[in-house]
Amino acid sequence: MRLTRLIPAALALCLSAPAYAQGWEEYTNREDHFTVNFPGEPAVQAITYKTGKGTSLPGHVYTAKDARGGEYKITVINYATAKGEQASAVDEAAKALRTKGTIKYDGAEHQNNMRSQRISLSLPNGRFLLAEALMDRADHMFIMEADTPPNMPPPSQFQASLQVLDDSGVALRYKNPESTERVR
Repeated sequence: MRLTRLIPAALALCLSAPAYAQGWEEYTNREDHFTVNFPGEPAVQAITYKTGKGTSLPGHVYTAKDARGGEYKITVINYATAKGEQASAVDEAAKALRTKGTIKYDGAEHQNNMRSQRISLSLPNGRFLLAEALMDRADHMFIMEADTPPNMPPPSQFQASLQVLDDSGVALRYKNPESTERVR
């Protein structure tokens, strides 16, 4: 008798998971040189980003929300006119991210052998923020932020999906963190 009541509940859970997963899709932007998974089509906003030295740089913020109340954002800043400031870009972005909450993890990473800083924070409102700042070897910085409700980790399909693209739309990956030699 109890088993027959559990079967419909288990079936409902199994069928609802694929419906949630169907909302995520790969988003590609050739102008800003990236592809990432978003929970639907992102809204795009043009911004002016100020570097630590006060240089104003053009950028875009891409934002999408999911059905669970999560917000996923990638900010792309073009450093083409600030070549001398690229070395400090990730550190400056990470410093700004750290001010948003209580740090749970803060570590240097190498996504596709490009230097990045990954930070996870507990936010004052009880939410969780997983963020990463990454600078490619050309002239773009990418700041990813996944802001999710309490007790709900950010989906890995967002954080792990970033691919930085070259001018031809091919994903960049270098042989090692110090090299400019690409893996093909």
